[in-house]
Amino acid sequence: MVSTIAALVLPLVGFVKVSLFVRLYGSAVNGLQLTIAQVITFLNICELAYSLAFRQLLYKPLAEGDRETVKSIYHGACKVFRMTGVICILASIAVALIFPSLSESPFSYWETVGTFLLLALPYGISYFLMGPNFVIMADQKEYKINLWIQTISVCRMGLMVFAILMKMPFITILIIEGLNILIANTLSRFIALRAYPWLKEAPQNPDDRSFQKKAGYAMVQRLSELATTQTDNIVVSGFMGYVMSSVYGTYSYLTDNIGKITQTMVQSPMNSFGNLFNDKEADSFGVFTEFFNFATYVSTIVACTIAIVMPQFVPVWMGDPLYSASIPICFFFGLNIFYMTMRQPVIIARDANGLYVNAKNNAWLLAGVKIVLSVILVQKLGLLGVVLATTIAYWVVDFSYNPRLVYDRVFHRPSKDYYFLVATRLGITLAIGLCGFWFWNHVMNVNIADGRMALILNIILLGILITAVTTVIYWVAYRSFRHLFTRLMGILKRRRNS
Repeated sequence: MVSTIAALVLPLVGFVKVSLFVRLYGSAVNGLQLTIAQVITFLNICELAYSLAFRQLLYKPLAEGDRETVKSIYHGACKVFRMTGVICILASIAVALIFPSLSESPFSYWETVGTFLLLALPYGISYFLMGPNFVIMADQKEYKINLWIQTISVCRMGLMVFAILMKMPFITILIIEGLNILIANTLSRFIALRAYPWLKEAPQNPDDRSFQKKAGYAMVQRLSELATTQTDNIVVSGFMGYVMSSVYGTYSYLTDNIGKITQTMVQSPMNSFGNLFNDKEADSFGVFTEFFNFATYVSTIVACTIAIVMPQFVPVWMGDPLYSASIPICFFFGLNIFYMTMRQPVIIARDANGLYVNAKNNAWLLAGVKIVLSVILVQKLGLLGVVLATTIAYWVVDFSYNPRLVYDRVFHRPSKDYYFLVATRLGITLAIGLCGFWFWNHVMNVNIADGRMALILNIILLGILITAVTTVIYWVAYRSFRHLFTRLMGILKRRRNS
């Protein structure tokens, strides 16, 4: 619940922050910061990879109360964390010294280097703090730290807005960013060690290497994900400059944050779903089907609404016609939101069963296709080429492999069944989107000149209409969707009675 509320609040505050930031510091500075952020995600590649590998190893011993195994895995992993932190810090310094050569910076050489280091070094330091956090996450008690992490994130965004309104120097923003990372990790570590004080005890087997084996495969998956989602601003900066990186980054900020809301809703039961596969009597495929219908239902509503309103909303939001988005760009952004949310049940089933190890070669292929296509298409089609490269990489490479892996190895069913499910849901999404687009432009007849409030009210109305239509279609067409709704209502009823 806390994560969902924060996922709603943070984007709303963030939308205000982005607009104010560009108006005070300029598009070039915004583009520079966005590009640095994407480079840092590669330097920080290990964090989510380690989290995935660590949790997958800990599901069973935590469920069985096997503290000795947990301690062995934990202490073996912490050695890797510390080594990674040192490497990340050294790599950040090296990259900072060559980063100013990527594109023409709005700052001097040393100011650009300093900006990079202030943003990057806190991530390297965090590797010395994060170990206990992964234990509490694997034990399905993430709620104990989520409240504080999300509170810190909201405060961070509020402080940024305040700093911008007060027209403070740009370095203030950098300091707030760095403190956010360090405070969140330090507090999470403190809470986790209070919940599991026995983690401080020395294990009988201090040289457990199981984590190292799993982490390598998980890192490949993480690298693939980053190459697909976190290279766009780097490519745009290199070929089109920091101003256009700011434009593209604004589109991505809108679609990514909206997409994260839907993905958070789908990903939140990840640990529970992981434990489900350890229960041989559980109907994992039945839960997967409900999960899939929920994912496509939510993604349809969000993707259609975003793709339809984005051409009018972005210029009003940013207050600058430079940020106008073409209809093809908006269409492919919407299609990517749909895919990224729709694939979550398959990816969660894959990772919960440790099958990311089998997807290593596919991950490399996905990363390579995305980067090569981005470099080629950005020179031919500009910003449209970058978002189109993501669409092709996902719908051709990823879509042709992971569903087959999960259906063959986990559910022992023909993968064509999954592709049929996707085809029908995608058809519904395209039909609703096309009708919504016509309704938005011909019946609602929304115009930028009508003003911000009128635009926002019309967006809300359109979202309600799309939600209503999608709900009716899913309710009539899919029994598993009705079953999921009944299950959720039963949970809410039991909570009310208790």
